[in-house]
Amino acid sequence: MKQHLFEMVICAFAAITLMVVHELAKILVYMGLQKKAGVKKKYNHSIWAVYRYIDPVGVILSVTSQVVLSKPFMFRIQNKKYNRILGITGFFVLLFCFFGNLYAIKMHMFGVQGMKVVTSAGILKEAGGLYIQYMALLSVGMFLTNLFPVSTFDMGLLIAGFSSKKYLGIIKMDAVIKLIYVLALLVDLFYIWAYHIFQFALSIL
Repeated sequence: MKQHLFEMVICAFAAITLMVVHELAKILVYMGLQKKAGVKKKYNHSIWAVYRYIDPVGVILSVTSQVVLSKPFMFRIQNKKYNRILGITGFFVLLFCFFGNLYAIKMHMFGVQGMKVVTSAGILKEAGGLYIQYMALLSVGMFLTNLFPVSTFDMGLLIAGFSSKKYLGIIKMDAVIKLIYVLALLVDLFYIWAYHIFQFALSIL
């Protein structure tokens, strides 16, 4: 029971890290684009208030389904190019987290040996080993989640970046898309695919 709770805490911590990194990277890129264009804009709150990116539902889903949802920084982007760049940034960050932590696993950091963590190395090393494993697995789960054409997801940003008409279409179909998303969650599709991708990537590196 203690070990199970310990792993849940590490998983939740990894999920929170991903939420913050994913959203903070996008807002930093957006601010960089605004600065480059000579636009000075004030925001209602600091971008460094990272707790605003943490979604409690996403934390629960990370533990139960290996799926991470984050709260996006609420700003409206009318520039199609910006939407495309931010959508690509979101996906890139998740891939970077995945392959970075996968490399750490292959290097046996914190005593990790493939899908196993050496528990005799001490609690800090065990926590570190579990953390990089969950970071890799949750990165894939979050990547798959963002492939869904939900308006606030990375795929939604990409669609908005290419076609306003199609973006309006996914907003109109929002309820149906989210229903399909929930059904995919219920049958553990994200976890199954994330786990297989994780195993496959681990075997070829």
